[in-house]
Amino acid sequence: MKKFISIISLLLVTAMIFAVPVFADEAEESKPFEPPKGMTTYYANNVSGNTPNIDGVIGEGEYGELTVRVTDPTPFVDAGGDYMENPKEHLKSEYIDFWFAYDENNVYIAIHDPGPKYKDNGDEFKLNDVPFRYNYHFSMDFTPEDLTDYFRFGGGNTVTVWNAQMQYFEFGKSNRAPIKVSDWVTECIVRKVDKSTGADIAFGDLITTTGNPNFATGEWEMYMELKLDKKAVAKALNDCYFTDYDTIPNGMYFSFGTNGFQAIGTYKADGKTENLEPNDTQYYRWLGANIIRDNNGDYEEFGLYEGGKVNTIGDLIIFGDENTVFEPADPFPVRETTEAPTEAPTTEPEVTDAPADETEVPAGETEAPADEGGCGGTVAVAGIALVAALGTCTAFVAKKKED
Repeated sequence: MKKFISIISLLLVTAMIFAVPVFADEAEESKPFEPPKGMTTYYANNVSGNTPNIDGVIGEGEYGELTVRVTDPTPFVDAGGDYMENPKEHLKSEYIDFWFAYDENNVYIAIHDPGPKYKDNGDEFKLNDVPFRYNYHFSMDFTPEDLTDYFRFGGGNTVTVWNAQMQYFEFGKSNRAPIKVSDWVTECIVRKVDKSTGADIAFGDLITTTGNPNFATGEWEMYMELKLDKKAVAKALNDCYFTDYDTIPNGMYFSFGTNGFQAIGTYKADGKTENLEPNDTQYYRWLGANIIRDNNGDYEEFGLYEGGKVNTIGDLIIFGDENTVFEPADPFPVRETTEAPTEAPTTEPEVTDAPADETEVPAGETEAPADEGGCGGTVAVAGIALVAALGTCTAFVAKKKED
């Protein structure tokens, strides 16, 4: 009888061992991420070893080659992205230049706006001959698998610094951010220049001044430089979306727009001093004008849905060359541990709260078994069954000895 039991145990163990690779072979291989089709894509320059200096001056080759010069921005009725059929062409620059660069730890963005043209319209007023300011709008999305989650901030307003206008969008809905722009845009300089003299009209950053006051007595141009710390961006994502990113993907979706203002010719009460009040205004999208108003349903796998209100999606900026494969970052990376394994307790352990540094499962969700459908889950099941089988056999043998 004892020999018979040993044979049965051996057969059970053998069956369990050979069952593991069968289940492992059935596990589906993960497919590589593919960004939305038809997006405009640009490639950032690697500036490792040649770190750009954020000083308001865009030096020759400082960010590598020019990424793109945009000459035909898309006109919109407002910042929400409703396309405008008959735009006000006098409220846009001839072009805007963009540089994107990166190194191991940071992402760099440099922008040169040569400004609008000064044109005497023939009346007695002079302050209405040129747009006196553009406001600037940035949107950046670091979750490429979800087009409804992104950051937005604006700058250039005369009375409000850029740091105060941080928004984050979740499921396409705007939320007041628990962080500031300066928490993840770690350096920024904005410089407005009088083109006739080359003198600075204003010089500002994210926190103290805007660097973009009104100027209506001649032609002006703008220089903007931004530095984004990758780990700071990852932390910003975690603070807003309750994720657990260690870093950001090797690319992002990016949008950039302007809103131009030009004055109407009037005098103040004294009859001599000109007013500087906006008469015309016009939004233009220079980057990120991929219009999807009528085909949201084509992007369901990226969080959009048929009949949704999302009008545009950003351009794709890849931190690498044309051979670089775009890969999202994992928001819930597996944490490695160096602690030595401990023996299994002989009694059921008391249930306690999880340690503060462990990832919690979001409310309303349940934690999936580790490596579901793969080798890990199969090995664990086989191990439990094996222990149970051996335990049964041992008890049977022991009972036989007692008899």
